[in-house]
Amino acid sequence: MPQLKEAFLASEWAWRTPIDVEVAIETVIDGIAVRGRIDAVFGRTDGGVTVVDWKTGPQPSGADAAHRALQVGAYALAYVRLRGLSPDQVDAAFYYARTGTTVRPTLPDEAELIRLLGSIAD
Repeated sequence: MPQLKEAFLASEWAWRTPIDVEVAIETVIDGIAVRGRIDAVFGRTDGGVTVVDWKTGPQPSGADAAHRALQVGAYALAYVRLRGLSPDQVDAAFYYARTGTTVRPTLPDEAELIRLLGSIAD
């Protein structure tokens, strides 16, 4: 565990104070219930927020990375709805604890989420 602590202390998140932690979210996207828990939300200098999902496993690539972006995109939309924010005020990131790496995927917008979730439900 000392490696994880060292990586975290070297990350951009170590000295920032989250504005929300362990936020339970639930929303419906085109008839599909989406539930989860947002690990942390940090304020941005422009007044927006970043939803952060901590990951202890390895950083994925390819299709697995795309699936993760879908997850955090749904979380970001749920947070927008929960807090009454505009979608452009919310972005998201994954923090991979093993390496101390932060990844900011391109998030799907609501229309893309509807399309992607619809393809999973079929």
